[in-house]
Amino acid sequence: MGTLIGVGVCAVLAIVIVIVGRNDQKECAEFVSKLTGQQVDFLKGTDPQFVEKDAWVQDAIVAKMTDKGNKISLRLLWYNSVLQNNEYQKITIADTSISASEQQSHNLKVGDPVKMYFAPEKTVGSVKVVW
Repeated sequence: MGTLIGVGVCAVLAIVIVIVGRNDQKECAEFVSKLTGQQVDFLKGTDPQFVEKDAWVQDAIVAKMTDKGNKISLRLLWYNSVLQNNEYQKITIADTSISASEQQSHNLKVGDPVKMYFAPEKTVGSVKVVW
């Protein structure tokens, strides 16, 4: 009985992961379709600057901003020329947040370019906007 429950829980988790992944892919495709040719060229022309063994800084574009009070949740579009996965050599999404005061002081809005620190092997602080 315990094994059956475990299998059921794993199946539900797998379904949730697939649904979330599909939603992210749809949202990414929607964001990319709204980019200008110049923005696409800007992202594709970015050279990652490695700052650690498995961490780098590169250009990104703000695709979505969600106000959460004293924090602003950001969805950034960036061109993956490093991680050899199913998003290799594609524009993809990275999620992070900044303080509301940072957003105001930099007058950041959707469509703006930013520098993004990316460390995929870190569990905390893997994506940051660097000013």
